[in-house]
Amino acid sequence: MIALGLGVLLGCILSLFLPAVPPFFVLWLLLVSVAFFSWRRCWFCVGLALYLLSWHWALISHQQAMTALLQTPVSMLEGRITSIPRHFERSSQFELTLLQGPAAGYKVRVHWFQPKEPLYAGQIWQLPVNLSAIQDQASRDGFSAVRHALVQQQLAQASVRSDQPAALLGNQPQLRQHAFVALQQATDALSSQSLLLALTLGERQFSATEWQGLRHAALGHLLAISGLHIGLVFGWCCYLLLPLRLLGLPPRWQHRVKLVLALAAAATYAWLAGFAIPTVRALLGLCLLVLYSWHWQRLSYHRFWLLLVALLLLIQPLWSLTPGFWLSVGAVGLIFIFLWRFPAQGIGWLAKLKRLFGFHLFLTLCMMPFTVLFFGGISLLALLSNLLFVPWCSLLAIPVLLVTACLQALQPGWAAWLWPLVDGLFAPLLWWLELAASNHELWWRIPELPWTQLLVMSVSLLLLVLLRQRLMLLFAMLSCLPAWYLLQQQPDWRLHLLDVGQGQAVLVQHRQHGLLYNAGPGWAHGSATEQLVLPYLQQVGVKVLHYLVLSHEHAEVLGHWPLLRQHYPAVQVVTDVPTAHASLPCASLSQQFFDAELVVLQDWSQHGSERRASCVLWLHISGWRILLPGAMQPADEMHLLQAYPDLRADVVLLARSGHNQSSSLDYLQQLQPKLALSSHAHSNRVQRPASVVRARLEALQIPLLSTAEQGTIQIAIAHDSVQIYSKRARRVPFWLDSVQPEAVPVPVRR
Repeated sequence: MIALGLGVLLGCILSLFLPAVPPFFVLWLLLVSVAFFSWRRCWFCVGLALYLLSWHWALISHQQAMTALLQTPVSMLEGRITSIPRHFERSSQFELTLLQGPAAGYKVRVHWFQPKEPLYAGQIWQLPVNLSAIQDQASRDGFSAVRHALVQQQLAQASVRSDQPAALLGNQPQLRQHAFVALQQATDALSSQSLLLALTLGERQFSATEWQGLRHAALGHLLAISGLHIGLVFGWCCYLLLPLRLLGLPPRWQHRVKLVLALAAAATYAWLAGFAIPTVRALLGLCLLVLYSWHWQRLSYHRFWLLLVALLLLIQPLWSLTPGFWLSVGAVGLIFIFLWRFPAQGIGWLAKLKRLFGFHLFLTLCMMPFTVLFFGGISLLALLSNLLFVPWCSLLAIPVLLVTACLQALQPGWAAWLWPLVDGLFAPLLWWLELAASNHELWWRIPELPWTQLLVMSVSLLLLVLLRQRLMLLFAMLSCLPAWYLLQQQPDWRLHLLDVGQGQAVLVQHRQHGLLYNAGPGWAHGSATEQLVLPYLQQVGVKVLHYLVLSHEHAEVLGHWPLLRQHYPAVQVVTDVPTAHASLPCASLSQQFFDAELVVLQDWSQHGSERRASCVLWLHISGWRILLPGAMQPADEMHLLQAYPDLRADVVLLARSGHNQSSSLDYLQQLQPKLALSSHAHSNRVQRPASVVRARLEALQIPLLSTAEQGTIQIAIAHDSVQIYSKRARRVPFWLDSVQPEAVPVPVRR
């Protein structure tokens, strides 16, 4: 069993570092390998081959269904709404599970602009849609839309067209939809409504402030229904069913009935949460526990952990793509290590209090490498938050909430008396989240470290816990020296070209201070400002945003820029866009930003018959010259060369994403850039930069980096050199970009 589990775990790790998805015939080789190694009783190799077989089959099936959907002209989709729809100001979003065709059973993420009918989970619709591949912005936080789609079994994203009518084929809302509506109405007047809906139905419709508070307080695991909550329901039910012995049943059957009823309660809670992936993982773990306990058998901690990990990976190998999987199995493994290495000693409340503190201290320290790897930092409140609110919510707040939710379904009148009590129980947690959100210093951002260094630090810390020898303490300290050295070598200045799709957002960062050039594109269902730019500013540690420069009036750069003013009230908006109120004109931009020089070049876009406001920004940072050209037209480039004959730029951002008429040969020859940057979508449907622009760059031997190929680009600027970091090239798994075909466009009928 140990060898089988280790083989599965090794296969999972190896699959993340393969350069591409293997061809289809590999399935047959893996089948032969499983048969051969089973005959030879080489269980380690059996586990390795079984995982690779399961992983490859899941990927091939997903890719074939996605290709069948995207590579054929599809104008109508028929499916069932399987998620509770989320409603925004102008649109609604939901998951549609397809009912027909080769992609039946898979999901499509649907955006519907101003639907005319109320949307509920369980409805069956025939929708006229425009399909597109799920786009991926490779940013620092490690989130990947393509990876998320693979795990959630989503094939594409669709927008409902208005040129044809949508047909409602079935209107039977799910019971979970009714429960959501009932709970939403019952808690509408409560300040903690978002927390209550998250802990009962798994609908985490948090505000931006609450999301930030969850990160700063390190309590995201508490408000996402997962193993903690499913195990809590299972444990409470086992305790409440102890009076079963009064029925006179034999002890063996008392034990079995208790296990079955507790498991049924846990499964009901998972159903309320929509059978989200963390709840399914927890249920599988409980089923494994009940199976062994049914026969009064016991497994050692390490055997149970390996068997559980192997079971999860073989059932759904793509779960390994999510940080949540590694956080969950890592936390379970650490809990087992604590129970084995530090057995309970002493009795009384003081001994229990010491053990509780030691447990949370151990778990917090050992989980730090995970949080640094997946989230780029650690919370200074992690230990205190978990010491205060995990016991409070587990022992009191969540049980009372679940009892009240059950009463809401059975006797709404009785539940109405309890909802104010529930709101009061969660008031301290809500206050704590608001306090954490308002203090950026509570989130300690760690500059990006190599994953190999984090792995060495994690292993050394684990060996220190397991062996507890002085020599291991010295080894753990030495393993941290390279990380300490890397942190000390971080430069003061960084230039970030964000991967925001078909748009533009450039961040100039000096330690914790920033200047943002453009805010990314705006979409019908949101904006890159809200979904990408603002989270990125927080992830890289920008606590003070001094300037927001909007180069010109276009949806690709304006996004939802007022949102930045809400989160950074002291920001000064600099633009000549007439619709941007309470802003300074570009000519008024300060010429000094710390020790960097800022120069706003003459507004060349006013030449011609029509004036188009545009800010062309030239920066001089640590001896390096950077040109951000805004929306310069070809004629503007000529005027720029005539007015500034000595202008040079070491780094230049291509205007208009490298349009075929931009970046002329004379323009590039005078600037003499050492590096050219381009910002456009990963799909790159419009082929930017244009082939003629690429030819000019190649002729002049100017390297080109684009967000379509590299993802978010970070340039660390020092006095004598620059270091370039490409997010897409460094992310895991390596084969992720090779599984996404493009959709065939469907002609829109008038």
